[in-house]
Amino acid sequence: MAKSGLAGKAQTVLGPIDAAQIGIAVTHEHLLIDFRVVFVPPTSEEGKALSKQPISMSNLGWVRYNWASSLENLRYEDEALAAREAAHYARAGGRTVVDATSIGLKRNPRALANISKAAGINVIMGSGYYVQASHPQGLHARTVEDIAAEIERDITIGADGTAIKSGIIGEIGCSWPWTRDEKKSMQAAIIAQARTGAPLLIHPGRSETAPIEIVNFIVKNGGNLRRTIMGHIERTIFTAPVLDELAATGIYLEYDLFGHDSSYYPFAPQTYMPNDAQRLEQIDRLIANGHLDQILLAHDVCSRHRLKEFGGHGLDHIPARVAPWMKARGLSQVQVDRMLVDNPARVLAFV
Repeated sequence: MAKSGLAGKAQTVLGPIDAAQIGIAVTHEHLLIDFRVVFVPPTSEEGKALSKQPISMSNLGWVRYNWASSLENLRYEDEALAAREAAHYARAGGRTVVDATSIGLKRNPRALANISKAAGINVIMGSGYYVQASHPQGLHARTVEDIAAEIERDITIGADGTAIKSGIIGEIGCSWPWTRDEKKSMQAAIIAQARTGAPLLIHPGRSETAPIEIVNFIVKNGGNLRRTIMGHIERTIFTAPVLDELAATGIYLEYDLFGHDSSYYPFAPQTYMPNDAQRLEQIDRLIANGHLDQILLAHDVCSRHRLKEFGGHGLDHIPARVAPWMKARGLSQVQVDRMLVDNPARVLAFV
């Protein structure tokens, strides 16, 4: 039995629930976030001016392409707005959202509890640290054990001075190359996972070799790959042999950028962001190779332009549009439910 006493249950910001109550789940979102840590300063005079403008119909095309270069686009902290966006998801049949906003990105436990109540959905809150650029001052001097204890407190006592508890560790951020402090953060997350029985969600660095490097690190440090989610598969891995090697480890494979259809990827412009059709092609191949039980789906909404109120696809994109498209392409309802209901219930329930 885990220290948290949550074996067989998922932990939401409103308290534990049975795994059967998770329902349709997207396993990587940001209901609220301050993501300005990833801001990419434009180099042209036009871009510099546009980067400071509010989002409007006249600049939305530029924002969609240069989404990380618009300061307003990288921040939304309005509870009412988030509740309205989450309500669209609920109306489309969605039941659970994993909010992967980790420490350093303005995680807000009380606001997440309010959004959960207002929208009528389950919200599972993250813990731990994102990439080094977002680390607070002083983290470098802290020990692995100190960070692990902080994550454990988030799960067993409450986060940020509240009684609202985290239900997942992550997203734990890894840059490329992977930094020393990020490795320390990952070690702490692995320790906290073992102590609490919580699932672990990883943000890999932007290299095809990064996920396997992280997997090897987890195994070396005694982590549990069957309780671990590798995020951002589609923007990280582009070749079949590398994907096959990762899938063979048994780790969960999260396709979490559905709806993000601008192919230009500002953080790694030598690569690209696949569109939804390309995501589905990779998923079809994984299913054909026997990996259906490892696949998770999400949008990773982390910028305003992807919210419905700013012209985006919204949190209902997967249940309202992607799931029917999957069936039109030949997947069965059982297969779709495995990715949206059964797999999330299995990984989000504590052990």
